[in-house]
Amino acid sequence: MSGINALYIAKEALLSHQTAINTTGTNIANANTDGYTRQRPIFNTLSQSVEVSTIERVYDQFLGAQINEKRHSLGSSEARQDGLGRIEMIFDEVGDDGINGLLNRFWNAWEDLSAHPSGQTERMELVSIAQSLTSKFDAYSDALLSLQYDANARIEDLVQEANSYIADIADINGRISETPPDDSSINDLKDKRAELLSDLAGVVDFHYIEDAGGAINVYLANGMFLVEGVQTGDLAVLSGNHANTLFYDIVLEDDASEAILNDVITGGQLKGYLDIRDTEAAGYVTDLDTLAATLVSEVNTLHRQGYDMNQNLGEDFFDSTKTTAGTMEVSAAIVADINTIAASETVNSDGGTAGMIGALRNEFLMNGGHATINGYFDSVVWRVGQDVADANREYDHHTDLVTQMTNKREDVSGVSIDEEMMNLIRYQNGYNAAAKLCSMADEMADTLMTLVL
Repeated sequence: MSGINALYIAKEALLSHQTAINTTGTNIANANTDGYTRQRPIFNTLSQSVEVSTIERVYDQFLGAQINEKRHSLGSSEARQDGLGRIEMIFDEVGDDGINGLLNRFWNAWEDLSAHPSGQTERMELVSIAQSLTSKFDAYSDALLSLQYDANARIEDLVQEANSYIADIADINGRISETPPDDSSINDLKDKRAELLSDLAGVVDFHYIEDAGGAINVYLANGMFLVEGVQTGDLAVLSGNHANTLFYDIVLEDDASEAILNDVITGGQLKGYLDIRDTEAAGYVTDLDTLAATLVSEVNTLHRQGYDMNQNLGEDFFDSTKTTAGTMEVSAAIVADINTIAASETVNSDGGTAGMIGALRNEFLMNGGHATINGYFDSVVWRVGQDVADANREYDHHTDLVTQMTNKREDVSGVSIDEEMMNLIRYQNGYNAAAKLCSMADEMADTLMTLVL
Protein backbone atom coordinates (compact mmCIF):
# COMPACT_ATOMS: atom_id res chain seq x y z
CA MET A 1 0.00 0.00 0.00
CA SER A 2 1.53 3.28 -1.12
CA GLY A 3 1.58 6.38 1.03
CA ILE A 4 -0.79 8.15 -1.37
CA ASN A 5 -3.34 5.32 -1.21
CA ALA A 6 -3.05 5.24 2.55
CA LEU A 7 -3.77 8.97 2.73
CA TYR A 8 -6.91 8.46 0.62
CA ILE A 9 -8.07 5.61 2.84
CA ALA A 10 -7.40 7.64 5.97
CA LYS A 11 -9.24 10.67 4.57
CA GLU A 12 -12.39 8.66 3.80
CA ALA A 13 -12.26 7.00 7.21
CA LEU A 14 -11.85 10.36 8.94
CA LEU A 15 -14.76 11.89 7.03
CA SER A 16 -17.00 8.88 7.64
CA HIS A 17 -16.32 8.75 11.37
CA GLN A 18 -16.72 12.52 11.62
CA THR A 19 -20.17 12.17 10.03
CA ALA A 20 -21.00 9.38 12.47
CA ILE A 21 -19.84 11.52 15.41
CA ASN A 22 -21.95 14.46 14.16
CA THR A 23 -25.00 12.21 13.79
CA THR A 24 -24.54 10.86 17.29
CA GLY A 25 -24.19 14.40 18.62
CA THR A 26 -27.46 15.36 16.90
CA ASN A 27 -29.18 12.41 18.56
CA ILE A 28 -27.89 13.40 21.98
CA ALA A 29 -28.89 17.02 21.47
CA ASN A 30 -32.45 15.97 20.57
CA ALA A 31 -32.88 13.37 23.28
CA ASN A 32 -35.76 15.38 24.78
CA THR A 33 -37.24 16.70 21.53
CA ASP A 34 -40.81 15.47 20.99
CA GLY A 35 -41.25 13.66 17.69
CA TYR A 36 -37.53 13.30 17.03
CA THR A 37 -36.52 9.99 15.47
CA ARG A 38 -33.11 8.57 16.24
CA GLN A 39 -30.69 8.47 13.30
CA ARG A 40 -27.80 6.17 12.65
CA PRO A 41 -25.02 6.23 10.08
CA ILE A 42 -24.84 3.32 7.66
CA PHE A 43 -21.22 2.48 6.83
CA ASN A 44 -20.50 1.07 3.40
CA THR A 45 -17.23 -0.58 2.33
CA LEU A 46 -15.46 1.00 -0.60
CA SER A 47 -12.82 -0.82 -2.65
CA GLN A 48 -10.07 0.32 -0.29
CA SER A 49 -11.81 2.39 2.36
CA VAL A 50 -15.19 3.16 3.95
CA GLU A 51 -17.94 5.71 3.59
CA VAL A 52 -21.21 6.63 5.30
CA SER A 53 -23.62 5.83 2.49
CA THR A 54 -26.67 7.25 4.25
CA ILE A 55 -28.01 8.52 7.56
CA GLU A 56 -30.82 6.11 8.37
CA ARG A 57 -33.92 7.19 10.28
CA VAL A 58 -34.73 4.47 12.83
CA TYR A 59 -38.46 4.38 12.32
CA ASP A 60 -41.07 1.59 12.39
CA GLN A 61 -43.60 2.65 9.77
CA PHE A 62 -46.11 -0.02 10.78
CA LEU A 63 -45.98 1.09 14.41
CA GLY A 64 -46.43 4.70 13.33
CA ALA A 65 -49.55 3.73 11.38
CA GLN A 66 -50.91 1.87 14.42
CA ILE A 67 -50.38 4.90 16.65
CA ASN A 68 -52.25 7.10 14.18
CA GLU A 69 -55.14 4.64 14.08
CA LYS A 70 -55.38 4.75 17.86
CA ARG A 71 -55.24 8.55 17.75
CA HIS A 72 -58.38 8.44 15.59
CA SER A 73 -60.19 6.67 18.43
CA LEU A 74 -58.60 8.84 21.12
CA GLY A 75 -59.65 12.05 19.37
CA SER A 76 -63.22 10.84 19.02
CA SER A 77 -63.46 9.68 22.64
CA GLU A 78 -61.91 12.93 23.87
CA ALA A 79 -64.61 14.97 22.10
CA ARG A 80 -67.39 12.71 23.37
CA GLN A 81 -66.05 12.90 26.92
CA ASP A 82 -66.06 16.69 26.71
CA GLY A 83 -69.57 16.91 25.27
CA LEU A 84 -71.16 14.32 27.53
CA GLY A 85 -69.55 15.90 30.59
CA ARG A 86 -71.34 19.11 29.70
CA ILE A 87 -74.62 17.25 29.16
CA GLU A 88 -74.23 15.75 32.63
CA MET A 89 -73.97 19.25 34.07
CA ILE A 90 -77.20 20.22 32.28
CA PHE A 91 -79.08 17.30 33.85
CA ASP A 92 -78.07 18.32 37.35
CA GLU A 93 -80.88 16.88 39.47
CA VAL A 94 -79.28 17.53 42.84
CA GLY A 95 -81.88 19.15 45.11
CA ASP A 96 -85.54 19.84 44.39
CA ASP A 97 -85.19 22.45 41.66
CA GLY A 98 -84.54 20.04 38.80
CA ILE A 99 -87.20 18.60 36.52
CA ASN A 100 -87.72 15.54 38.73
CA GLY A 101 -88.14 17.63 41.87
CA LEU A 102 -90.49 20.05 40.14
CA LEU A 103 -92.56 17.19 38.70
CA ASN A 104 -93.09 15.86 42.22
CA ARG A 105 -94.07 19.31 43.44
CA PHE A 106 -96.40 19.65 40.42
CA TRP A 107 -98.22 16.40 41.27
CA ASN A 108 -98.34 17.35 44.95
CA ALA A 109 -99.88 20.71 44.06
CA TRP A 110 -102.71 18.98 42.21
CA GLU A 111 -103.27 16.69 45.18
CA ASP A 112 -103.36 19.71 47.51
CA LEU A 113 -105.89 21.36 45.21
CA SER A 114 -107.93 18.14 45.21
CA ALA A 115 -108.20 18.41 48.99
CA HIS A 116 -109.09 22.14 48.82
CA PRO A 117 -110.60 22.69 45.34
CA SER A 118 -111.73 26.23 46.15
CA GLY A 119 -108.50 27.31 47.79
CA GLN A 120 -106.93 30.38 46.19
CA THR A 121 -103.55 29.69 47.78
CA GLU A 122 -103.50 26.16 46.37
CA ARG A 123 -104.43 27.45 42.90
CA MET A 124 -101.71 30.12 42.92
CA GLU A 125 -99.17 27.59 44.15
CA LEU A 126 -100.14 25.19 41.35
CA VAL A 127 -99.70 27.83 38.65
CA SER A 128 -96.39 28.96 40.13
CA ILE A 129 -95.00 25.43 40.25
CA ALA A 130 -96.30 24.67 36.75
CA GLN A 131 -94.54 27.77 35.42
CA SER A 132 -91.33 26.78 37.18
CA LEU A 133 -91.60 23.32 35.64
CA THR A 134 -92.09 24.62 32.09
CA SER A 135 -89.21 27.07 32.61
CA LYS A 136 -86.97 24.20 33.70
CA PHE A 137 -87.91 22.16 30.63
CA ASP A 138 -87.08 25.20 28.52
CA ALA A 139 -83.77 25.75 30.34
CA TYR A 140 -82.67 22.14 29.77
CA SER A 141 -83.71 22.28 26.12
CA ASP A 142 -81.93 25.61 25.54
CA ALA A 143 -78.78 24.34 27.24
CA LEU A 144 -78.73 21.26 24.99
CA LEU A 145 -79.29 23.41 21.91
CA SER A 146 -76.47 25.71 23.03
CA LEU A 147 -74.25 22.65 23.40
CA GLN A 148 -75.15 21.62 19.85
CA TYR A 149 -74.19 25.05 18.54
CA ASP A 150 -70.91 24.91 20.45
CA ALA A 151 -70.17 21.51 18.91
CA ASN A 152 -71.10 22.94 15.52
CA ALA A 153 -68.63 25.81 15.95
CA ARG A 154 -65.98 23.34 17.10
CA ILE A 155 -66.55 21.31 13.92
CA GLU A 156 -65.84 24.40 11.82
CA ASP A 157 -62.65 25.10 13.80
CA LEU A 158 -61.49 21.50 13.45
CA VAL A 159 -62.00 21.59 9.68
CA GLN A 160 -59.71 24.62 9.49
CA GLU A 161 -57.18 22.90 11.76
CA ALA A 162 -57.24 19.79 9.57
CA ASN A 163 -56.71 21.90 6.45
CA SER A 164 -53.66 23.50 8.04
CA TYR A 165 -52.12 20.06 8.67
CA ILE A 166 -53.06 18.93 5.15
CA ALA A 167 -51.35 21.96 3.59
CA ASP A 168 -48.20 21.44 5.66
CA ILE A 169 -48.00 17.73 4.77
CA ALA A 170 -48.27 18.57 1.06
CA ASP A 171 -45.60 21.25 1.46
CA ILE A 172 -43.20 18.81 3.11
CA ASN A 173 -43.92 16.25 0.35
CA GLY A 174 -42.70 18.85 -2.13
CA ARG A 175 -39.61 19.70 -0.10
CA ILE A 176 -38.71 16.01 0.27
CA SER A 177 -39.01 15.49 -3.49
CA GLU A 178 -36.54 18.35 -4.01
CA THR A 179 -34.04 17.13 -1.40
CA PRO A 180 -31.29 14.70 -2.44
CA PRO A 181 -31.72 11.29 -0.77
CA ASP A 182 -28.26 11.52 0.81
CA ASP A 183 -29.02 14.90 2.43
CA SER A 184 -29.45 14.29 6.17
CA SER A 185 -31.99 17.15 6.40
CA ILE A 186 -34.51 14.85 4.71
CA ASN A 187 -34.86 12.97 8.00
CA ASP A 188 -35.88 16.16 9.79
CA LEU A 189 -38.54 16.73 7.14
CA LYS A 190 -39.84 13.19 7.60
CA ASP A 191 -39.98 13.68 11.37
CA LYS A 192 -42.00 16.86 10.92
CA ARG A 193 -44.34 15.12 8.49
CA ALA A 194 -44.86 12.22 10.88
CA GLU A 195 -45.74 14.71 13.61
CA LEU A 196 -48.24 16.42 11.30
CA LEU A 197 -49.82 13.08 10.43
CA SER A 198 -50.18 12.35 14.14
CA ASP A 199 -51.82 15.73 14.72
CA LEU A 200 -54.16 15.20 11.77
CA ALA A 201 -55.05 11.74 13.09
CA GLY A 202 -56.44 13.34 16.24
CA VAL A 203 -58.80 15.45 14.14
CA VAL A 204 -60.04 13.09 11.41
CA ASP A 205 -59.51 9.45 10.47
CA PHE A 206 -57.65 8.56 7.27
CA HIS A 207 -55.34 6.01 5.69
CA TYR A 208 -52.13 6.81 3.87
CA ILE A 209 -49.46 5.32 1.65
CA GLU A 210 -45.94 6.40 0.75
CA ASP A 211 -45.25 6.49 -2.99
CA ALA A 212 -42.02 5.71 -4.80
CA GLY A 213 -40.93 9.35 -4.63
CA GLY A 214 -41.22 9.44 -0.84
CA ALA A 215 -44.45 11.47 -0.77
CA ILE A 216 -47.17 10.55 1.73
CA ASN A 217 -50.64 10.39 0.14
CA VAL A 218 -53.57 10.73 2.54
CA TYR A 219 -57.12 9.48 1.85
CA LEU A 220 -60.48 9.44 3.59
CA ALA A 221 -62.28 6.15 4.11
CA ASN A 222 -64.24 6.61 0.85
CA GLY A 223 -61.03 7.07 -1.16
CA MET A 224 -61.25 10.84 -1.58
CA PHE A 225 -57.79 12.32 -1.21
CA LEU A 226 -56.72 14.88 1.34
CA VAL A 227 -53.11 14.89 0.12
CA GLU A 228 -51.65 13.53 -3.11
CA GLY A 229 -48.08 14.60 -3.54
CA VAL A 230 -48.21 18.40 -3.34
CA GLN A 231 -51.94 18.53 -4.14
CA THR A 232 -54.46 19.05 -1.33
CA GLY A 233 -58.11 18.11 -1.01
CA ASP A 234 -59.21 20.61 1.62
CA LEU A 235 -62.25 20.01 3.79
CA ALA A 236 -65.02 22.59 4.05
CA VAL A 237 -68.25 23.14 5.97
CA LEU A 238 -71.61 23.59 4.28
CA SER A 239 -74.80 24.81 5.90
CA GLY A 240 -78.36 24.48 4.68
CA ASN A 241 -78.64 20.74 4.04
CA HIS A 242 -78.90 19.59 7.63
CA ALA A 243 -82.16 19.17 9.56
CA ASN A 244 -81.11 22.31 11.43
CA THR A 245 -80.15 24.62 8.58
CA LEU A 246 -77.66 26.44 10.80
CA PHE A 247 -75.68 23.26 11.43
CA TYR A 248 -72.70 22.44 9.25
CA ASP A 249 -72.12 19.39 7.12
CA ILE A 250 -68.58 18.45 6.08
CA VAL A 251 -67.69 18.33 2.38
CA LEU A 252 -64.59 18.53 0.21
CA GLU A 253 -63.95 22.11 -0.85
CA ASP A 254 -63.44 21.28 -4.53
CA ASP A 255 -66.17 18.67 -4.81
CA ALA A 256 -68.75 20.09 -7.23
CA SER A 257 -71.34 17.54 -6.07
CA GLU A 258 -70.94 18.72 -2.45
CA ALA A 259 -71.21 15.13 -1.23
CA ILE A 260 -71.70 15.17 2.55
CA LEU A 261 -68.89 13.37 4.39
CA ASN A 262 -70.39 13.25 7.90
CA ASP A 263 -70.91 9.48 7.73
CA VAL A 264 -67.55 8.93 6.00
CA ILE A 265 -65.71 10.37 8.99
CA THR A 266 -65.49 7.60 11.57
CA GLY A 267 -62.75 8.81 13.90
CA GLY A 268 -60.98 11.84 15.32
CA GLN A 269 -62.42 14.81 17.12
CA LEU A 270 -64.59 15.64 14.11
CA LYS A 271 -66.40 12.32 14.56
CA GLY A 272 -66.79 12.92 18.29
CA TYR A 273 -68.32 16.39 17.92
CA LEU A 274 -70.57 15.25 15.07
CA ASP A 275 -71.87 12.53 17.41
CA ILE A 276 -72.37 14.98 20.26
CA ARG A 277 -74.27 17.41 18.04
CA ASP A 278 -76.33 15.00 15.95
CA THR A 279 -76.77 11.96 18.20
CA GLU A 280 -76.10 12.54 21.89
CA ALA A 281 -77.50 16.04 22.46
CA ALA A 282 -80.17 15.61 19.79
CA GLY A 283 -81.28 12.37 21.43
CA TYR A 284 -81.71 14.00 24.81
CA VAL A 285 -83.66 16.88 23.25
CA THR A 286 -85.99 14.29 21.72
CA ASP A 287 -86.40 12.61 25.12
CA LEU A 288 -87.35 15.92 26.73
CA ASP A 289 -89.73 16.76 23.88
CA THR A 290 -91.42 13.36 24.23
CA LEU A 291 -91.81 13.89 27.96
CA ALA A 292 -93.14 17.42 27.51
CA ALA A 293 -95.63 16.39 24.82
CA THR A 294 -96.99 13.55 26.98
CA LEU A 295 -97.29 15.78 30.04
CA VAL A 296 -99.13 18.47 28.11
CA SER A 297 -101.46 15.99 26.41
CA GLU A 298 -102.36 13.94 29.50
CA VAL A 299 -102.92 16.90 31.81
CA ASN A 300 -104.96 18.77 29.20
CA THR A 301 -107.10 15.71 28.45
CA LEU A 302 -108.16 15.35 32.09
CA HIS A 303 -108.42 19.10 32.65
CA ARG A 304 -110.91 19.49 29.80
CA GLN A 305 -113.14 16.91 31.52
CA GLY A 306 -113.36 18.88 34.77
CA TYR A 307 -115.18 22.00 35.94
CA ASP A 308 -113.72 25.32 37.05
CA MET A 309 -114.86 27.66 39.82
CA ASN A 310 -117.41 29.19 37.44
CA GLN A 311 -118.95 25.74 36.84
CA ASN A 312 -117.69 25.75 33.27
CA LEU A 313 -115.96 22.85 31.56
CA GLY A 314 -112.23 23.23 31.72
CA GLU A 315 -110.07 24.24 28.80
CA ASP A 316 -106.38 23.44 28.26
CA PHE A 317 -104.18 23.82 31.35
CA PHE A 318 -101.04 23.89 29.17
CA ASP A 319 -100.96 25.72 25.85
CA SER A 320 -101.78 22.85 23.46
CA THR A 321 -99.96 24.54 20.56
CA LYS A 322 -96.65 24.39 22.42
CA THR A 323 -95.72 20.79 23.09
CA THR A 324 -91.91 20.72 23.02
CA ALA A 325 -89.59 21.10 25.98
CA GLY A 326 -88.38 24.42 24.63
CA THR A 327 -91.83 25.91 24.07
CA MET A 328 -94.27 24.40 26.60
CA GLU A 329 -96.00 26.84 28.91
CA VAL A 330 -99.07 27.22 31.09
CA SER A 331 -102.14 28.47 29.19
CA ALA A 332 -102.42 32.26 29.22
CA ALA A 333 -106.07 31.95 30.29
CA ILE A 334 -105.08 29.94 33.38
CA VAL A 335 -102.36 32.45 34.30
CA ALA A 336 -104.79 35.33 33.87
CA ASP A 337 -107.52 33.75 36.01
CA ILE A 338 -106.67 30.94 38.42
CA ASN A 339 -110.41 30.31 38.91
CA THR A 340 -110.48 28.74 35.43
CA ILE A 341 -108.46 25.79 36.75
CA ALA A 342 -110.85 22.86 36.38
CA ALA A 343 -110.25 21.07 39.67
CA SER A 344 -113.64 19.38 40.06
CA GLU A 345 -115.14 16.33 38.44
CA THR A 346 -118.63 17.85 38.80
CA VAL A 347 -120.05 21.34 39.27
CA ASN A 348 -120.02 20.77 43.03
CA SER A 349 -116.36 21.70 43.64
CA ASP A 350 -115.46 18.14 44.62
CA GLY A 351 -111.78 18.26 43.55
CA GLY A 352 -112.05 14.97 41.66
CA THR A 353 -110.34 16.17 38.48
CA ALA A 354 -107.43 17.62 40.42
CA GLY A 355 -107.06 14.26 42.14
CA MET A 356 -107.03 12.39 38.83
CA ILE A 357 -104.38 14.73 37.42
CA GLY A 358 -102.29 14.31 40.56
CA ALA A 359 -102.62 10.55 40.14
CA LEU A 360 -101.02 10.74 36.71
CA ARG A 361 -97.67 10.42 38.48
CA ASN A 362 -98.45 6.72 38.97
CA GLU A 363 -99.77 6.05 35.47
CA PHE A 364 -97.58 4.11 33.03
CA LEU A 365 -97.80 6.54 30.15
CA MET A 366 -94.29 6.37 28.68
CA ASN A 367 -92.31 3.79 26.72
CA GLY A 368 -95.40 2.03 25.43
CA GLY A 369 -96.95 1.79 28.88
CA HIS A 370 -93.84 0.60 30.70
CA ALA A 371 -92.83 3.77 32.55
CA THR A 372 -94.37 6.64 34.45
CA ILE A 373 -93.58 10.24 33.55
CA ASN A 374 -91.20 10.52 36.50
CA GLY A 375 -89.74 7.10 35.83
CA TYR A 376 -89.12 8.00 32.20
CA PHE A 377 -87.21 11.12 33.20
CA ASP A 378 -85.25 9.16 35.81
CA SER A 379 -84.21 6.74 33.07
CA VAL A 380 -83.01 9.66 30.93
CA VAL A 381 -80.89 10.99 33.80
CA TRP A 382 -79.55 7.49 34.47
CA ARG A 383 -78.64 7.12 30.80
CA VAL A 384 -76.76 10.42 30.89
CA GLY A 385 -74.71 9.14 33.81
CA GLN A 386 -74.11 5.82 32.06
CA ASP A 387 -73.04 7.53 28.83
CA VAL A 388 -70.63 9.74 30.75
CA ALA A 389 -69.14 6.75 32.56
CA ASP A 390 -68.78 4.87 29.26
CA ALA A 391 -67.14 7.90 27.62
CA ASN A 392 -64.68 8.24 30.49
CA ARG A 393 -63.77 4.55 30.32
CA GLU A 394 -63.38 4.74 26.54
CA TYR A 395 -61.17 7.82 26.80
CA ASP A 396 -58.99 6.23 29.49
CA HIS A 397 -58.72 3.02 27.45
CA HIS A 398 -57.61 4.79 24.27
CA THR A 399 -55.26 7.06 26.24
CA ASP A 400 -53.58 3.99 27.70
CA LEU A 401 -53.28 2.35 24.28
CA VAL A 402 -51.72 5.45 22.72
CA THR A 403 -49.36 5.80 25.67
CA GLN A 404 -48.28 2.16 25.40
CA MET A 405 -47.70 2.42 21.66
CA THR A 406 -45.89 5.73 22.02
CA ASN A 407 -43.61 4.17 24.62
CA LYS A 408 -43.00 1.29 22.24
CA ARG A 409 -42.16 3.80 19.52
CA GLU A 410 -39.70 5.46 21.90
CA ASP A 411 -38.08 2.07 22.50
CA VAL A 412 -37.54 1.77 18.75
CA SER A 413 -37.00 5.34 17.63
CA GLY A 414 -36.18 7.29 20.76
CA VAL A 415 -32.73 8.35 21.86
CA SER A 416 -30.95 6.38 24.60
CA ILE A 417 -28.20 8.56 26.04
CA ASP A 418 -26.28 5.52 27.26
CA GLU A 419 -26.40 3.89 23.84
CA GLU A 420 -25.41 7.08 22.06
CA MET A 421 -22.46 7.62 24.40
CA MET A 422 -21.24 4.10 23.62
CA ASN A 423 -21.60 4.86 19.92
CA LEU A 424 -19.75 8.14 20.40
CA ILE A 425 -16.81 6.32 22.01
CA ARG A 426 -16.82 3.73 19.21
CA TYR A 427 -16.86 6.34 16.44
CA GLN A 428 -14.24 8.43 18.25
CA ASN A 429 -11.96 5.41 18.46
CA GLY A 430 -12.46 4.87 14.75
CA TYR A 431 -11.70 8.52 14.09
CA ASN A 432 -8.53 8.36 16.20
CA ALA A 433 -7.40 5.23 14.38
CA ALA A 434 -7.99 6.93 11.03
CA ALA A 435 -6.02 9.95 12.27
CA LYS A 436 -3.09 7.67 13.19
CA LEU A 437 -3.31 6.06 9.76
CA CYS A 438 -3.26 9.53 8.23
CA SER A 439 -0.14 10.41 10.23
CA MET A 440 1.57 7.19 9.23
CA ALA A 441 0.62 7.67 5.56
CA ASP A 442 2.00 11.17 5.69
CA GLU A 443 5.34 9.84 6.97
CA MET A 444 5.36 7.20 4.23
CA ALA A 445 4.72 9.86 1.61
CA ASP A 446 7.56 12.00 2.97
CA THR A 447 9.91 9.00 2.86
CA LEU A 448 8.96 8.27 -0.73
CA MET A 449 9.52 11.87 -1.71
CA THR A 450 12.95 11.80 -0.08
CA LEU A 451 13.95 8.66 -2.00
CA VAL A 452 12.82 10.23 -5.25
CA LEU A 453 14.86 13.32 -4.60
